[in-house]
Amino acid sequence: MTIFLLTLLACALSAVVYGSLFEWTLHRFVMHRPILGFTYPYRTHGITHHTVFGSGKDYHLEDKKNSALVTMAWWNGPVLLLVNAPAALAAGWIAHTWWGTVAFMAALGGYYVMYEYFHWCMHVPGPRWFQGTAIFKWVDRHHRLHHLQPMRNLNVVLPIADFLFRTRLSRAPQA
Repeated sequence: MTIFLLTLLACALSAVVYGSLFEWTLHRFVMHRPILGFTYPYRTHGITHHTVFGSGKDYHLEDKKNSALVTMAWWNGPVLLLVNAPAALAAGWIAHTWWGTVAFMAALGGYYVMYEYFHWCMHVPGPRWFQGTAIFKWVDRHHRLHHLQPMRNLNVVLPIADFLFRTRLSRAPQA
């Protein structure tokens, strides 16, 4: 039983690392430029989101009519999970149990929910207990710098890929 639980934990942790790498790749290569004639992510994120939400006072939601521009469309989550299903199947195959696939997908789904919720909380601050924590403030600053330089700080939830690919910006460049 212990080996089984450790295997599931390994699959879930692998999904978190994979999620950071996938988030970075999607953000860098799909959400900030058109790719092969596919412009939807670029238009909705690279152009619209970054036009409405800057890195200064305009970082936070000012006009309620723009609240839909903070998060992705409702159908993006299921599509992203479907796109990543082969990686989850591979995790289950490597783990020799289909529960590995379930653990991987559950962790990846959790990563996506955290992405959406943290991103919402960054742009629409409120009286949430965790917004005063050092880790949230650090991740929020990390994301605000992304709005200053869109090809840097591409991770929202866990900047493993930003560290790995050296795209992390720790502070605003001097003028």
